[in-house]
Amino acid sequence: MERRDFLRGAMTWAVGASVLGAGGCGNSRSRTTCNRNIGDAHKGSVLSLAIDASGALLASGGSDAIVKLWRLPGGALLGTLTGHTQDVLSLAISPDGTRLASGSSDSTVKLWGLPDGALLGTLAGHTLPVAGLAFTPDGLLLASGSADATVKLWNVSDGSLASTLTGHTLAVTDIAASPDGTLLVSSSEDQTLNLWSLPDGGLVGSIPTPGGWVDALSFSPDGTLLVTGGSNDGDAVVLWSMPTGVPAKPLKGHLDEVKAVAMTPDQSMVASGSLDTTIRLWRVSSGGAVKVIQDHSNHVTALAVTPDGRSLVSGSADRSIRFWSLPGGSFIGSASDPALPIQTVVSFTC
Repeated sequence: MERRDFLRGAMTWAVGASVLGAGGCGNSRSRTTCNRNIGDAHKGSVLSLAIDASGALLASGGSDAIVKLWRLPGGALLGTLTGHTQDVLSLAISPDGTRLASGSSDSTVKLWGLPDGALLGTLAGHTLPVAGLAFTPDGLLLASGSADATVKLWNVSDGSLASTLTGHTLAVTDIAASPDGTLLVSSSEDQTLNLWSLPDGGLVGSIPTPGGWVDALSFSPDGTLLVTGGSNDGDAVVLWSMPTGVPAKPLKGHLDEVKAVAMTPDQSMVASGSLDTTIRLWRVSSGGAVKVIQDHSNHVTALAVTPDGRSLVSGSADRSIRFWSLPGGSFIGSASDPALPIQTVVSFTC
């Protein structure tokens, strides 16, 4: 299989009047032009997002090699973390909220202290970009998945390497740890999902993903469902029953590769973001579409849901971070660094 392009794919609440496909300008039924100010959050594509368990902190990573910290819900830009030399592809925040991990195309993982953002250490060992990160629920281990086809387990306390998990034959695209801490799932360009036991890292199963690779993974809070997003034509989003790994339901609608998925805390909805520039909201019970959000002007590359389940955060190759109410999907505002440009976005509705 030919290796594809691995990367293809102060914050202010600017309350918007309307978004394309997500409501109207007031109560007007006529064709109306709505202007919203959307500032750049990064100098390049926003590639990764993570929210801490308290819902008070958002981290974002970009193709500008920078990690940024933002306060939620008020929205102040808290800090800019520099140290990576290439794209920040993956982020994870420890369950206790004291550590942030960032994975980069520079092949390293960095650990940062929270909330101050102090660099605690650099975990070196991968030889290619680090596309996926996940802390175990007890916070003792950090798992990293890389384009070098390996998954590594690191001891969080001292940054030492606990083990290297081999079994994939092509790039690892994402990883996710089960909420009970017994299982780690990795996706790969080799069109498999590998299941690893925790904390030992033994390979307990491999599930084929016919028709394409998986790019993004998200467990349901109770661990009974796994959501995957990827390249499958027409079936880019799939719900899997866990731990059996049986595909339970395809969610059909995206027109291109899905780069990000997230599930609400009550497990009622799934959000997916795609290279087709849309965000889709799905009802888990039926698999039906709740809403299609057509607001970003470029690939949607990252998603995160706040712990209270009331907001969805999206990151895009259009350099913006945007906020949406749940379950309705209406526009709330955008995140922007005051040092970067402000652009006027025009949305039309009838």
